Amino acid sequence: MSDYIHFPGLDYDFLRYMGVEPETQRRIQSHYLPTFAQCKRVLDLGCGDGDFLALLAERGIEAVGVDFDEKTLQAALAQGLPVVQADVFDYLADAPAERFDGIFCAHLVEHLPYHLVIKLVQEAQRVLQPGGVIVLATPNARSIFSHLEMFYMHFGHISFYHPRLLCFFLEHAGFVDAQEGVNPETASPMLPGVMARQAQNNAGDTLRARLDTLMQYQRQIPLQGNGPIARLSHRVKNSLARWLVQPLQDDLAARTHQALNALAEEVTTQNNELASLNGPFECYAVARKAPA
Repeated sequence: MSDYIHFPGLDYDFLRYMGVEPETQRRIQSHYLPTFAQCKRVLDLGCGDGDFLALLAERGIEAVGVDFDEKTLQAALAQGLPVVQADVFDYLADAPAERFDGIFCAHLVEHLPYHLVIKLVQEAQRVLQPGGVIVLATPNARSIFSHLEMFYMHFGHISFYHPRLLCFFLEHAGFVDAQEGVNPETASPMLPGVMARQAQNNAGDTLRARLDTLMQYQRQIPLQGNGPIARLSHRVKNSLARWLVQPLQDDLAARTHQALNALAEEVTTQNNELASLNGPFECYAVARKAPA
């Protein structure tokens, strides 16, 4: 059994205190469903209320959840979900080899010191069938929202785990095809203006396109009046403008447009860099056990 002090129901009560509801969890965790689409039996470590178990069950995938907290298990049992009250390490130690073809583990590793994360990965490798898949989801170390709000808000968090580090742990334990990613269902609520501009740019409404529209100018002097004097004046003005004004105006417009384009590129670059720092607050590592 992992060494920690247990306060029954504390995690369940805290999540409700923070306004985390099953509907939110289901939306977030639905991102991982395609990874387990071909699985027949999935193990959810630290399953909590069983939201991911319910998502799997709705798709006809057999699954079992493991959690130590009595209150979360009661919530899962009330939904008729298959859950076991146990420490995850005790459960893994007693589980037969190659028992599952999928393991889901969301927001557990950040509660563990690194040697227990390595132990978790090693045990997961043993109980997975060849070709089985594992997903480790955790707060995103690259997200400023995770650092400023999410991570330190929870009393049980011990350490960030960069997804590349998790990939290393997985490959070191014998897993293959380890990859990292972020969950787009966990967008940061910080810097809303930056995120709104990023969304506009992604939709094709770029700064450069807006500049192209704004920088159009009238190269012909419009006719003013219908009389012969007005038409003569119009021809003279256009001739003078074509010889004297338009070369200077075209050069000025080109240089201005070039400078504004460079500014637009700089703004877009800075916007993208800010957006990358303010990315989704959940990341993950996924890998497979090597085929037999």
